[in-house]
Amino acid sequence: MKLNVGIDLRTLTRREFMGTLVKGGIVATGSALLPWDRVLAQTKLNVGTMRIGDLSPFFIGIDRGFFKDAGLEINTTAMVGGAAIAPALASGALNLGWSNVVSIYQGHLQGFDYRFVVNGAINKRGTNDEFGLLVRADYPAKTGKDLEGKTMATNTLRNITQLMGLHWVDNNGGNSSRVKWVEVPFPQMEPALVNGQIDAFVAVEPFVTVPSKVNKKARVLGHPAGGVAPRLLIASYFGSEAWIRKNAAAVKAFITAYNRGIDAHNADVEKAKVSIAKHTGLKPELLKEMPLPAFEKKLLGSDLEPMIDVAYHYKLIDRKFPAKEVISEHAPI
Repeated sequence: MKLNVGIDLRTLTRREFMGTLVKGGIVATGSALLPWDRVLAQTKLNVGTMRIGDLSPFFIGIDRGFFKDAGLEINTTAMVGGAAIAPALASGALNLGWSNVVSIYQGHLQGFDYRFVVNGAINKRGTNDEFGLLVRADYPAKTGKDLEGKTMATNTLRNITQLMGLHWVDNNGGNSSRVKWVEVPFPQMEPALVNGQIDAFVAVEPFVTVPSKVNKKARVLGHPAGGVAPRLLIASYFGSEAWIRKNAAAVKAFITAYNRGIDAHNADVEKAKVSIAKHTGLKPELLKEMPLPAFEKKLLGSDLEPMIDVAYHYKLIDRKFPAKEVISEHAPI
């Protein structure tokens, strides 16, 4: 008798299997843990995450045992973003990770077999605006033209946040080629703005609400993502296609648990914010002010295409490609 156990598909002999049952005290009253139960009990996933509200369904899944119910043990590693998570996943240190879509597009065209496995954070114009372009509260700028010759900050050059800023400037009467860009970590953007080191910055929540509504030292000049498309996917969970194929059962279990998290978030957003506060350290009163992305279970190619087009326009990727190339065959579509 041979059993494939866990995500690494290690083969156990009958002697090893029975020995484990006895040592673990599992054999009792004439019954034993069935092979498929053992597989579920030992299915461990290392997941790269971020401490942001966009991960609400995942946090809920952890807190309410949805992943455990699906037979998964989730080990999380909080990182700064997709630019760091993607290399860690490529090295094998992570099984799944959270990333903005532009990092995945860039990796895909560099030959990495990255695939999104679930739907993630959706930006919807007017209701779920995650990105903000901010200036000082007393700064008179109104249009993209007013930002020409100025210094703007992004957390990472040549990635999604800068891309949003470039598009907003050009879409609002300015010329983005006349803007100087510098890298500043999100938490340091507000101090840099107040101290005059930069004239504007592009950020994601909570680094839009905190400077503008809590500290009131900045104001939102625009919501760049809404100018790209009425709705678009900002970021989601991805894995290597080779790993996904080898571990299809674990991936399907992850999808099932994660989608339960989406249902729970949408059923009670205020309760979801309790999980967000716990995992991010954000204050509950801040979450009352802060918009969250939309969460839907179906991963639509049409939600990926706007950012493919914009990334190509601004030369962050060297060619367009069909969105299906970065969607796993197991993803709900």
